[in-house]
Amino acid sequence: MSEPKTTLSASRIKTAESCSWLYWCKYKLKLPDKSNDGARRGSICHLVFEVLGNTRHRKHFEEIKKTLDVFSSKAIKRLIMKHAVREGVDDDENIRMIKEMTLNGLMYDFFGDTHNEPTEEHSEKDFLIVVNDGTVKYKIRGFIDKLFLYEDKKFALIRDFKTSKATFKGKELEDNMQDLMYSLAVKHLFPEYENKQSEFLFLKFDLIPDVKNTGVIKMEPLDEDDLHGFEHHLTEMQHYLDNFNEDTATSNMAAYQGFPKDGSFSCKLLCGFAKEKGQLKKDGTPMWHCGMKFDFFYHEINDKDGNFVSSCFEEDFDESMVPEGGSHEMKYYSGCPAHSS
Repeated sequence: MSEPKTTLSASRIKTAESCSWLYWCKYKLKLPDKSNDGARRGSICHLVFEVLGNTRHRKHFEEIKKTLDVFSSKAIKRLIMKHAVREGVDDDENIRMIKEMTLNGLMYDFFGDTHNEPTEEHSEKDFLIVVNDGTVKYKIRGFIDKLFLYEDKKFALIRDFKTSKATFKGKELEDNMQDLMYSLAVKHLFPEYENKQSEFLFLKFDLIPDVKNTGVIKMEPLDEDDLHGFEHHLTEMQHYLDNFNEDTATSNMAAYQGFPKDGSFSCKLLCGFAKEKGQLKKDGTPMWHCGMKFDFFYHEINDKDGNFVSSCFEEDFDESMVPEGGSHEMKYYSGCPAHSS
């Protein structure tokens, strides 16, 4: 059996299952996509969690815990402001939100002491797992925000921080791709830890454990049958994405899936309701739409050997982005075939 080619991740699989055309644009054409302020804020929050997860920086955590202000640590303030300026989210409102979300995450059992002191604690635990035994075949990669291991209970607590404005709904509550992926990864990395549970913390919400309608979502533990079934699903996705082409790109487009019936943000909602670029809502703010819905010009940047480096929108391009000896080319994306005339 040939080796798996495509490296699978929870986000890659979710994109492919949500909209085949979006997958084609993002992972095959490698088109630029404007990251919104929420994504930029989230990356900064995750960076702070990774830094403070290191025991060498415990004094900064203790100072923040005492003052309930992440800027009480000058080092953390410098870190946040440096990246906020770089990401263009250094205005007062964005900084306020970054501070609030970061503090929210830090104050929720940040070192896993609720279940007694963990035997091991990992921040941004990376994994790359390849399986090809004749019955299942997949290659998965990802990062677990926080992983606590309790040797006496053979228990692994998987924690993921979310900065989105809505918590899970519908299928994501019962059949969550990240829950399955992370639990399977822990099974491979730490097979002696038979009991595993994922916990998702939505940082824009109150993090009150064991209370409904808060930002803490504890998934039901997955058993061996769940993970075995997921491995077969990964095998199917591996074959699908290893052979993905332009014909496949139009096979499962969100525009033709109808509206979701479980209250989740999926199916046709992913396209957005804008009929044209720049369309405004009644309140004068831009109407959201999928970044691949309409046409645009962009630059593709390559290294000196002609290998792809990155892409960016026409208005964002600067000669300094081209590596020494490299090149760039202006290209045109004509828009999603489900919406463009």
